[in-house]
Amino acid sequence: MLRRSWMLAVVAIASLGWSQTAAAQHQRPYEFDGTHVAISIERFMGIDYVDFEGPGGSDVYARILLNASEPVPTTSARFGLDVFIKRFSLGIAGGVTTDEVAVLAPRVGYLFGLTPTLGLWLRAGGFYAAQPDPLPDYAGVTAEVLLAWFPYSFVAFHLGPTLDLAFADEDNPNYVAIGIPEMGMTVLF
Repeated sequence: MLRRSWMLAVVAIASLGWSQTAAAQHQRPYEFDGTHVAISIERFMGIDYVDFEGPGGSDVYARILLNASEPVPTTSARFGLDVFIKRFSLGIAGGVTTDEVAVLAPRVGYLFGLTPTLGLWLRAGGFYAAQPDPLPDYAGVTAEVLLAWFPYSFVAFHLGPTLDLAFADEDNPNYVAIGIPEMGMTVLF
């Protein structure tokens, strides 16, 4: 049920952005004039390498369209909201799973234009991930290097590596999670 709701939300957002296509056709997709708002679904597919503190604590996990159990809270899919001021972005991402795991990640970013339809979106920030007892809560830093493809001026598909450095709130192990790669989609307004 949750997956269907996410997909319906993405389709609705994309259809709202369709009306702005004609006005924005004269500029390159990654060239923004003024301020824009972007809504994203992030990390919904990918391969993750997770290394827990201590010996023998690493493994590789893969998921396709939200169908795998996440080994750590930061690898779960999430929604994002970013405000672009020209190419500079300020945003926040968050998500909740059916296992009562929640993550909230504020961030800053910058979108570099590579070609008329390709951009490089660099983002960095922090996060807080809460889990039900007896699992630990985590806080940490995150960084992403996303290659963004703009098939239309109002939508971008992004793919790239992610890095999460997480610190536990108790005597639980800290971890490093590397997404190689993570996929997402952004709609611009």
